[in-house]
Amino acid sequence: METQKTNEIILCNFGGPTKEEEVRPFLFLLFDDPLVIKIPFAPLRTFLAKRISKKRAPESNQEYAKIGYSPINKMTQFQADKLQQKLRERYPNTDVHVINRYTKPFAKDVIPKLKFDGGKLFILTMYPHFCHSTTATSVREVDQAIRDRFPKKEVDSTRIYSWWHNQSYLEYSTEQVRAKLEAVLKEHTEGPITLMFSAHGLPKRYREKGDPYVTETSGHFHEIKRRVQKWMKKNGLDETRVHWELCFQSRVGPVEWTKPYTDETIEKLGPARGGHLLIYPVSFTSDHIETLFEMDVTYKNLALEKGFKSYYRVSGANDDENFTECLKDILISHGL
Repeated sequence: METQKTNEIILCNFGGPTKEEEVRPFLFLLFDDPLVIKIPFAPLRTFLAKRISKKRAPESNQEYAKIGYSPINKMTQFQADKLQQKLRERYPNTDVHVINRYTKPFAKDVIPKLKFDGGKLFILTMYPHFCHSTTATSVREVDQAIRDRFPKKEVDSTRIYSWWHNQSYLEYSTEQVRAKLEAVLKEHTEGPITLMFSAHGLPKRYREKGDPYVTETSGHFHEIKRRVQKWMKKNGLDETRVHWELCFQSRVGPVEWTKPYTDETIEKLGPARGGHLLIYPVSFTSDHIETLFEMDVTYKNLALEKGFKSYYRVSGANDDENFTECLKDILISHGL
């Protein structure tokens, strides 16, 4: 009887420091990444990465300490374990692994442990929208680790780069927004509500060179908007109370990034529009420093200071098993 071959699923994510000692190495790997800091001369990029990470580490550590350090590793592992459990109900010989880009577990440590016994290999990035600085760099590291293990062999794999338009995930992300908006509408029967989608930005020149991230994020924004407005109309709710905005956050350095910036938009709309602010972290599937500190602390304080009466945020998918079902559906729709 032929032995059943193993399906190997890899979930790729950013990673994040879980304690003080991991902050500086995390920052160094981030700024030394050629797909994040696009300096063609590698020694210069590494030199700058060392300087930047050393300079930024103390302040970054203070922010991480305030949120109890990053939960992204824990949440990604939770999703991997639940996904493996759900997939094995249908495909018994299925293993799900996590590979992070900037903190353990790294590709170079995980890939040598995989069976590679002739079963299917799926590389699924945990970023709904394709971006070279997240999606491409994660897959690049996996590819390098596979080449190191099999230098004379081409290993077949299915890469799932962009999945925001998967119907199950569209329904899931729409429901995330709709449910939170409904709660805000019930709590505040008067005044405008600004529904702000905030995505991690990227330098403007990256987009001009062909990175599709902003276009994909915009497509996701408009599709959720269309679906939620349809729900509001069906239920006789006042659509004019809700003002939709797509903004970009987390810029660093002196170069121009994708606009409009989230902080500048809050500063402008607080005095001009007021009312209530609801933020949805559209490009994130797990809460981490950009949501738990930048949104929940910095942007909340800014919003209330600039004239918004209240502030709310849609949570990341985190350990929601409904999100696990989305990942399962995405894999099956790609041929598992």
